[in-house]
Amino acid sequence: MPIRPAIVALLLLAWPAAAAADSLPASAGSAESPPAPLLVPGRPAPPDTLRRSAMARAREQYRLGRAFESRNTLAAAIAAYRNALKLDPTIPDASYRMGMLYLGVDQVAEAVKCFTAEVHHHPGNVAAARELGLGLARLGQADRAVAQLESLTRRRPNDGDSWQALGFALMVAKREREAEIALRRAVVLPPPRADKHRDLGAVLAARGKEREAREQYRRALAVDPKNATTWINLANLERRAGNLQGALKDYREAQRRDSTLGLAFQGQVQTLRDLGRTEEAAAVYRRWLRYQPADHAARLEAVRFFDGLGRKDIALEIARDGVRRAEGSGDARLILGMALSASGATRAALAEMRKAESLFKAPADRARARQLIAALRASGADSLKAMFDADSVEHAAAK
Repeated sequence: MPIRPAIVALLLLAWPAAAAADSLPASAGSAESPPAPLLVPGRPAPPDTLRRSAMARAREQYRLGRAFESRNTLAAAIAAYRNALKLDPTIPDASYRMGMLYLGVDQVAEAVKCFTAEVHHHPGNVAAARELGLGLARLGQADRAVAQLESLTRRRPNDGDSWQALGFALMVAKREREAEIALRRAVVLPPPRADKHRDLGAVLAARGKEREAREQYRRALAVDPKNATTWINLANLERRAGNLQGALKDYREAQRRDSTLGLAFQGQVQTLRDLGRTEEAAAVYRRWLRYQPADHAARLEAVRFFDGLGRKDIALEIARDGVRRAEGSGDARLILGMALSASGATRAALAEMRKAESLFKAPADRARARQLIAALRASGADSLKAMFDADSVEHAAAK
């Protein structure tokens, strides 16, 4: 009678190790690696065990990522999510959460990669599908964004957030009429939110429907009067209509609600300059840099503003303050170099520009520094020719 497999398995388990060793041929010698494990009915195969172990470690890394997120330790959270995905690329939510963290630091391309992975493994994750469409639109891939979001609205026709996202993508695609249709659908669907009315107002303003745009902005502010971007849009509308005093009031309201919003300061400066109120504009520039000292674009704008007023001393003071706050910033060094050049301090300007070039990592930024150095050389007096020649030789030798 044939021996049943279960009995064979029991015999194998009971077989003495010494007997197994005695049965080896003499030529085999000592074993280089452990013998293959026995496959016993009812026990998992080794690959299954390893897989379950990896999944358990992936879940632990995911929980660690959530903990880091709750403590606002974002870099550590991203690292934990990445570790989780290495162990188990299909773990739900990890790619989505990592993508949202990348969005928070404006790394849209990285965020889109994460959302793409989440949607691939978990097509039912609506938030990830929506963020993928929005991210593609922000990257300028409007056609792909529209296709992604149209598919989402077909699957979820009563989801107001998805219609709002589609409206944004259609605006990026310059399809304003269709964007208006999508956003009108969004505002009548749950959930009720101020930014839906704000976005519809922006589309209506772009289409020249200013009365309707103002009405949508009023509705947005009725839902959330603290929404600074709505105040910005309303101010822009007033400025375009020639109501500079009204625009200035709305820009100030935006700043009062969000002092980190550069557009609120920029709008005030532009409006005050249009009104010829340069002293007030100068005060706004100083306030802007006090609230946002790391905004190099704002600092450069302020330096140029004061230089244009003939106040090169103030322009230089603002540029030096940028370097004090960020000594290792190529942008801050470059702005100081430009301010020094405008003040006639060519040698010091060249030194700062060279320092900026060495600090920049991106080739485009280094090229920008070299262009300014070339312009500085072209405008330099003949008496400085020897200095520029020595700098060129030194720089060529350093390459």
